Amino acid sequence: MVKTHRILMFMVFLLLGMLISLQFRGIINNQDNNISVRGMASRLKAEEAEGRKLLEELNNLEAEWSQLLNNIGSRQRDPEIRELIRQRDYECFRAGLTNVRGDGIVITMQDAQTAGDIIEDYIIHDADITGILNELRGNGAEAISINGERILGTSKLVCAGPTIFLNKSRYPPPYVIKAIGDPDILYNAIDRLPNVAVMRLYGIRIDIGKEYDMVIEKYRLYESVDEWLRNLEVVSE
Repeated sequence: MVKTHRILMFMVFLLLGMLISLQFRGIINNQDNNISVRGMASRLKAEEAEGRKLLEELNNLEAEWSQLLNNIGSRQRDPEIRELIRQRDYECFRAGLTNVRGDGIVITMQDAQTAGDIIEDYIIHDADITGILNELRGNGAEAISINGERILGTSKLVCAGPTIFLNKSRYPPPYVIKAIGDPDILYNAIDRLPNVAVMRLYGIRIDIGKEYDMVIEKYRLYESVDEWLRNLEVVSE
C-alpha cells in the first residue's frame, strides 16, 4: 500500500510539474507577443509619419511645378507655346486633374428609414446614382464629385452590398453628389428626373440644394496615408 501510494503521489507531482511548466511557457510566449505587438505598432506609427511627410513633400513639389508652368505661360510671348500651355490646362481640366470652383448644386441621397418585403427597393443602387450622373453631364455639369471623390470619364460605380465602390474606394450612404454648372438648370433636371420620383416614393431621401462658389477638388493621384492604412489594424495588448 505504501509503495502504491508513493507511485500515485509521484504521478500527481509529475503532472503538476508539467502543467506548471506549460503555463510558464505560455506566460513567456504572451510576453514575447506583447513585446512584438508593441514593436510593430511603434514601427507602424513611424512609417505612417514618414508617409505623411513624403506625401506633403510631393504635394509641395506638384504645387511648385504647377506655379512654374503658370509663370512660363504668363511670360511667354510665342503664341504657339501659349496655345500649347492653354491646351495642356484644358486637358488637365477634362481629366479631372485640376480643382474647379463655381456655382452648382449639392444632392444628398440616403436609404429609406423603413423597408418593406423587398429590401432592394428601399436602398440606393449604383444604377440610381449613375442615372443622376448622366443627367448632370447631359445638362452641362463641368465637374462632379461623390463624397469628395472626383468623377472621371473612366469612373465606374459598383454596388457592394449597402455601399458602392468608386474608383478605388468604398463609400457608404449618405451619398453627397456635388456638381458645378448652372444651378437652375441642374436643379430642375434632377428634381424632375423620373428615377428620382420613383426613389422618393419608396422613401429614399433625396435632398437637392443650390450652392454658390463651391470647390470640387481634383482627382487624387496619390492616396493619403490614412487610406493606405484604412484596412490595417494593430492588436492592442
